[in-house]
Amino acid sequence: MIEKVLKMAGLSDKEIKIYLAGLKQGPVLANFLAQQTGVSRQNTYDILNKLIKKGLASTTGKKYNTRFIMEEPANIQRLLDKQKRKIEKIKKDLELAMPEIESFYKTEMFVPKIKFYEGKESMQNLFLDSLKCKNKEIMAIVPTIEAYKVLGMEFTKHYVRERVKENIKTKTIRLRSYEDYKEKFFHQHEKQLRKIRYAPANISFASTLFIYNNKVIFISSKKENFGLMIESEEYKDMMVNLFNVLWKISK
Repeated sequence: MIEKVLKMAGLSDKEIKIYLAGLKQGPVLANFLAQQTGVSRQNTYDILNKLIKKGLASTTGKKYNTRFIMEEPANIQRLLDKQKRKIEKIKKDLELAMPEIESFYKTEMFVPKIKFYEGKESMQNLFLDSLKCKNKEIMAIVPTIEAYKVLGMEFTKHYVRERVKENIKTKTIRLRSYEDYKEKFFHQHEKQLRKIRYAPANISFASTLFIYNNKVIFISSKKENFGLMIESEEYKDMMVNLFNVLWKISK
């Protein structure tokens, strides 16, 4: 667990080895840490200097008898806070730079695109793209239990909270047969800016569909485990028309 936290704080595998070995020893010579960890002597000195800069180590003693002391684990929290502030600054800088970046991306003639996604994290990122919805309304077809299986329950809750924060409404068609009535969170429709209807009993689907901007995103069930994003004004218009037909016959 501690290795995982240190990695998240930005430490390399060798830095983690040296830090944990030194933490058990108290004031210690670099040579001893090199022997204990299998890291070369020169590398050990370089790593110790990096740990000092990160506030996770300090020195004591004279030049030729320098011993290194690993700082208390509470400093890891300060390091994580520093990382958090750094990320927040990068995000702010990115927001300021985004109009310029997007100007490079856009072209005078729109070219339709189809993008293919595999893996849980990629499909979560695909789902999060819908938070860029310009008209603040997403048309959605969602077999709820299947969506949870692919994206994860906690992520799906996080997505709903972020969507509400962005004041994005949804018109959602669900299947009664796929509902998870034990999970009350997804039934707070008014609070979660959701208009909902249930498809007729003779209609079944295992995939999730979102329609917004000029995009249609498709996320399969866990069985096939893939996602698609289609950027096309014509395709989006066709899917909007099909959605509206299904919305009218749903209750």
